[in-house]
Amino acid sequence: MTRKNKKNNQKQNISTLLILFGVVLLVSPACSAADEESVVPKLADVELVAFPDPSGKLLFAAQAESGDPYDIFLLHLENGEMERITRTNASDISPDITQDGSLVVFASDRARTYDIYSVTLPGGEPEQLTAFGMDETEPRISPDGTRVLFQSDAFGDFDIVVLDLATGKESRLTEADSQETQAAWSSDGDQIAFLSDRDGDFEIFAMDQDGSEKVQLTENAYYEASPVWSPDDSQIAFLSRRDTAHFQIFLMDMANGSETQLTDLPQTVHSPAWSPDGTHIAFIQEGSSGSQINVVELETGEVYSLVNEFIKYAGLVWIN
Repeated sequence: MTRKNKKNNQKQNISTLLILFGVVLLVSPACSAADEESVVPKLADVELVAFPDPSGKLLFAAQAESGDPYDIFLLHLENGEMERITRTNASDISPDITQDGSLVVFASDRARTYDIYSVTLPGGEPEQLTAFGMDETEPRISPDGTRVLFQSDAFGDFDIVVLDLATGKESRLTEADSQETQAAWSSDGDQIAFLSDRDGDFEIFAMDQDGSEKVQLTENAYYEASPVWSPDDSQIAFLSRRDTAHFQIFLMDMANGSETQLTDLPQTVHSPAWSPDGTHIAFIQEGSSGSQINVVELETGEVYSLVNEFIKYAGLVWIN
C-alpha cells in the first residue's frame, strides 16, 4: 500500500469514527423563529426515571427535529431551566464549559469548515478562535480555563493542538504519522488522554500537558473512543466494542490498568460525561428514531433516563 493510499484509508477511518460520535455533521436549514422558541423544554417536560435529586448542569448540542441544525444548550438539573447558548443556520457541536460556567467552547461549521468558537456566559456572542481552513473539532478547556485542546487535520493527519486563550498562541502536541484525536484533560491539568491509530487501530494514550512522555494505555483489536478522566483522576471512562455488538462504556483503573465494562445496552452509547462527584456517568444513547441522554450509577450499574426531548444529541458535559 502506498503512503498516499494509507493516509486516505486513515482519514476514512477517523471520519467514520467522528460521524458515529456526532462530530462531523451536515449543514441543514434552520427552523423558524417560532419553532425555535417552542423546542426549548423544561425538565418537567422530559422523562426523568428514578434519578434522585439531580444536581449541576448539563451542556450539550442538540437537534430539535430531523434536518435541523445542532445548537448548544445548558440544562439546569435542579429546576429544569434550559438556556439556549447558540442559534445559527450551521451546526454547533462538541461543546465544553469552564468549571465556573462562564465560558463555553464548541466546534461550528458556520465558516464552511469546522472551527473552534467561544462564547461568554451569560449572553455573549460567539467568537471564532481558529481559522486553519481545515476541520478543527472536539475542543476541551483546561481545568484552569486558560487553554483549549482541539483536534485539527491541517497537518495532513489529525493532530492534537493546544490554544492559549490569553495570547492566541497555538502549539501542536502530536506529530506522529497517524491520527491523534479526542483529547481530554486530566482534572488536575497535568496530563492529556487521547486516541491514536499509530498501531493500526484506535487505542488510548496519555501524555504530559506539554505533549511529552506519551504512553499507550490500551492495546487490543478493537476501536476505543472518547476517553474522559474521572474528577479525581483515578479512572478513565471510554468507549469500546470489545465483545459487545455496540459501543459501550468501559472504565480503566489508572492505578493498575484494569478495565471494567460499565454498560451493556442494546444500542450504541457515546459522549460519556462524569458527574461532578464521580458517582455517575451521563451519556448519549442512540435509538432507531433518535437519541437521548441517560445516566448510569457506577456503584450499581443501574441506568436511568434523563433527557429525551430532542431528537439528536452531539457532545455532553456535566458540571456543578
